[in-house]
Amino acid sequence: MKKPDITMFFPAYNEAENITKLLNSAVKVLDDVANNYEILVIVYGGSTDGTIDIAKKLAKKNKKIKLLIQPKEKKGIGYAKMMGFKNAKYPFIFYADSDNQFDLNEFRKFVPFIQDFDVIAGYRIERHDPKTRIYVSKIYNSMLRFLLGAKEKDLDCAFRLVNKRVINGINLICTTGVATTELLAKARRKGFKIKEIGVNHYPRILGKPVFEWEIGLNLPKPKVVLDIVKDVGKVWYDMKIRGN
Repeated sequence: MKKPDITMFFPAYNEAENITKLLNSAVKVLDDVANNYEILVIVYGGSTDGTIDIAKKLAKKNKKIKLLIQPKEKKGIGYAKMMGFKNAKYPFIFYADSDNQFDLNEFRKFVPFIQDFDVIAGYRIERHDPKTRIYVSKIYNSMLRFLLGAKEKDLDCAFRLVNKRVINGINLICTTGVATTELLAKARRKGFKIKEIGVNHYPRILGKPVFEWEIGLNLPKPKVVLDIVKDVGKVWYDMKIRGN
């Protein structure tokens, strides 16, 4: 079977300690499994820890790495994902978080199914996050399954391969992390074929989440919760009322 042409993209916000390892891992995997490939690093313009400078240096060394700056006024991981999908050159588009809590070598598990499924969604076999975050995530997943009709095991797992025809066939509107679930729910509604594959998940070693309180509770900030609630409402209306 001919090797596929692949775009990988990684949203990043203050991930200076993680970005070099992440991109080196992506290059190593893609050199082996892909025909043509590109790696898009989408760094939020409000990053303050040097992530942008590091990504620039890596992009100069390797022309297959491209840096995209997410405008400061366009906040949100969902908007970063929109940028990734919009700028992807190749038909198979993979994305993951930039915190190195996944091993990109496990992308190899996806490759045998790449021609037969429209979305290959990773799910965390055992999640290695603080207990409070895992509990909140379970509530969130249950709520979105009920409201949006998604059926997958791990709706907010950011280790996913998407065929470009899915992106061309649905309308993504979320700017927050709800975008990860929105994609699954709308792809399912449109009849695209979805496969789930278990992947390992590891504790965050370097850097820290930017969407949680910095007081050890591992709870999302009130502004983050409000933005998520608004996005869930928008997607529900878009799917249930407008029929998208």
